[in-house]
Parts: sequence; C-alpha cells; structure tokens
Amino acid sequence: GETVEDGEKLVIPETVSSEEKDLMARLVNAEAKGECYEGKVAVATVVLNRVDSPKFPDTITEVINAKNQFSPVSNGSINQKPSKEAINAVNEAIALQEEGTDATFFYNPKATNDKWIKTLPVIEVIGNHNFATS
Repeated sequence: GETVEDGEKLVIPETVSSEEKDLMARLVNAEAKGECYEGKVAVATVVLNRVDSPKFPDTITEVINAKNQFSPVSNGSINQKPSKEAINAVNEAIALQEEGTDATFFYNPKATNDKWIKTLPVIEVIGNHNFATS
C-alpha cells in the first residue's frame, strides 16, 4: 500500500452530494454542450481543482456560483436539464480527479474577448476549449 510521508497531506475526496453532482452536471451540460466526452470530464475536473485550490472557494456550489466565473450561471443556461453524458462525465471526473487535468480555467479561444484569460499558460487543448492554470 501507499505510505504517507511526514508533512505530506493525504487528500481523501469528500463525498460529493447529489445536489452538487446535479449542479456540476448542469454546468458541464451548458459549458461543454458541443464538446467530446473527454472535454466534458475536463470541465468537471476544473471545478474540482478549484475546490482544492486556495485561490478559489472551498465547495462545489460556491465555486460554480462565484461571481462572473461561469457564463451559464449568469445567462441561466445552467438551469437546463443535464444530458446523460454530462452526468456520466461528472461522475468520472470525481472518480478520477487525480488523473484528470490540473487546469483551474478553461475557455474557447474563438469565443472569448477576455484578454486576461488568454495570458494564462495553456496546459492542454481538448476540443474547442483551452485548459489553463493560473
């Protein structure tokens, strides 16, 4: 088995509530509607990475609802029923978080006018989204 070295923190994933899974699936559905399955998993992983990051709020709900972070929250598209694929992608992201992307941001370079986000180092490109970290 794995041993934890002194000073190393063992991170045991908190169980994610069904409400949070639903919120994440609705976000993924709205943000990554036309994207491949892998792209949907990566969007969900970005949310989980933000929860783990000291730069962002500590819960899935707070991360998703943070002001001006995800356009589906402000434009209401987050309220649409998520696809089965979006739900599966969220479950996979939760199960495999350590193996997923390390990104805390994603954007479509063809669809954003946000100059700041384009300055972030892109760590991977999946479908139409660039995945970046700050």
